[in-house]
Amino acid sequence: MNQYELGIVLRSSLTEEEANGVIDTLKTRIGEFGGEITGITNWGKRRLAHPIHKQTEGIFSFLNFTLSPQSVKELVRMVQFTESIIRHILVKNEKKAQLKPRNQSDATPVDTKSEPAPDGSAASGSEVIDVQAPSE
Repeated sequence: MNQYELGIVLRSSLTEEEANGVIDTLKTRIGEFGGEITGITNWGKRRLAHPIHKQTEGIFSFLNFTLSPQSVKELVRMVQFTESIIRHILVKNEKKAQLKPRNQSDATPVDTKSEPAPDGSAASGSEVIDVQAPSE
């Protein structure tokens, strides 16, 4: 079972009861496929960045759930054929790799105090690169 987030944009012409009906249908289908809903976020009616199917507004909802990869294909297929949903995105939530804290002994010290020698040459141990401006 993998963690997923499904973002959907519903037609703005839907009433609140109809929008909740579409979300309830998705919840029951996820349950039928053996998944579990872990969270639902409703953003409500928002203006779209660009028109989708001649719609300038949409009702945004996000569903977080766990489901097997085989069942996800069936769920996406069902979402694609739902007339009320004008756009959707499904994202698999993967566990992020834990960053290991760096040990002070592992880090190589960097000498930031090196200054040029008084005679104009670079400090000992550093390489001097002569760069000339291109001639025109």
